[in-house]
Amino acid sequence: MSQHVFKMALVAGEASSDLIGANLIKDLQILEPQCEVIAVGGKQIKATGVKVIQDNEVFSVMGLFEVLKDLPRLLKLKKQIVADIVAFNPDVFIGVDSPDLNFAIAKSLKKHDIPVMHYVSPSVWAWRPKRIYKMQKFIDGLLTLFPFEVPIYQNTTIKAKFVGHPLATQIPVNIDKVAAKQAIGKVDKNILAVLPGSRNREIKQLMPIFCQTIKQLGLNDQWCIMSSNVNPHKVEQVQSIAAEHQLEIQMVDSATLLLKAADFALLGSGTVALEAMLCKTPMVVAYKISALTWWVVNTFKMMQLPYYTLPNVLHGDFLVPEVMQKDLTVEKLTVACQQVMRQPQEGLLARMIELHQSLLPEKNNQAALAVLDFLEQTS
Repeated sequence: MSQHVFKMALVAGEASSDLIGANLIKDLQILEPQCEVIAVGGKQIKATGVKVIQDNEVFSVMGLFEVLKDLPRLLKLKKQIVADIVAFNPDVFIGVDSPDLNFAIAKSLKKHDIPVMHYVSPSVWAWRPKRIYKMQKFIDGLLTLFPFEVPIYQNTTIKAKFVGHPLATQIPVNIDKVAAKQAIGKVDKNILAVLPGSRNREIKQLMPIFCQTIKQLGLNDQWCIMSSNVNPHKVEQVQSIAAEHQLEIQMVDSATLLLKAADFALLGSGTVALEAMLCKTPMVVAYKISALTWWVVNTFKMMQLPYYTLPNVLHGDFLVPEVMQKDLTVEKLTVACQQVMRQPQEGLLARMIELHQSLLPEKNNQAALAVLDFLEQTS
C-alpha cells in the first residue's frame, strides 16, 4: 500500500463471523499498522481495539419470517450503520457472512462509490444459486472459506479468492484430547458437548429436545455433560432449560476447547458443526426452523443439496448424521446418537483430517493479503 492511510469498515453480524472479522482486522493491523477501522461486531472484534459502532448482538434473529417480524427495527439499524460508514468514507467495506444484512448495506454503499468486498460466500452451492448474478451488481471482491466456491463465480465480474478457513488455521490438524480434558479438569471423564446455538430461537427449539435425548441415552457417571458460554447472555437460558429436565450442565469458556476435549457432540447446525469436525469430534447435528419458513424453502425448491451441515457438504455425502424438521424427535435423535457413539471412529477421524487439510490457506494472513491486493487493483 502507499502512504495513504488505509481505512476499512467491517460488519460481522453474528458470533461466528466475529472471529473471522477479528482475525482479518488483526492481520491487517500488522500489515498496515496505521490502518483505521470501524466495525459492527462482538467481543472478539472489540478486543482488537477498533471503533465498534454497533454490537452484533442486536442482529440475533433467525428464520425468514422471524426476520420479517423484526424488520422495522433491523431496517433502522441498517440505515444508521450505512450513515456511519458513509461518514467514515472507507477505502473498502467488508461484510463478513450474514448476507441478508451485509448485502443490504453493500447495495446502499455502492451508491456512494465505496468498493465492496464480502468475506464468506453465501451458500449458493446449496440453495438459491442464481443469487450470484445479483451479487455482482454490488459485490466487487469475494473472500471464500472453501476452495470449491471459487469456480462458482468464474463467469461473473466478482473477483473471488480462496483464503482458507480461519478455524482450520486456529485449530491444529492433530488434536490432543487428553491435554484438552486436562485443561478443563475432566481428564478422567467422557465428555458430551451440548451446543444448541447462540440465538434465542435456536436454544428454545433445540435445547429441550437435546436434554430429553441425553436422558434417553442413559449415560453413566463416567460421562460429563458440558456446554459453552460462547454467548454469555444465553448461559442462564441454557442452564435453566437443563434444570427443567433434571440435568446438570457445566460451562466452559471456550467452545473450541470443549470440542477438542469432547468424546461426542450434540449440535445445532452452522459453524459449530465445522468446528467439531476440525476438533475431530464425532457428532450428530440437529436443525429446526419455523414450519412456514420450511414450507417456503421446500415449495420453491430453494435447497440444492440433500444435506445441509458443513462437514457433509465438504465430504460430498453424509459423513455425520443430520436430524431435521419433522424427523427431529427424541426417538430419532437418540437413535442417531447411539449409532455414532457405538461405531468405530478410525475412518471418521481419517476423513476429518483430510477435510481439515483442504481448508488450510497458503499463508496464515491470506485474507488480509487478498484485501490489500484487491485495493491495489482497484485504486
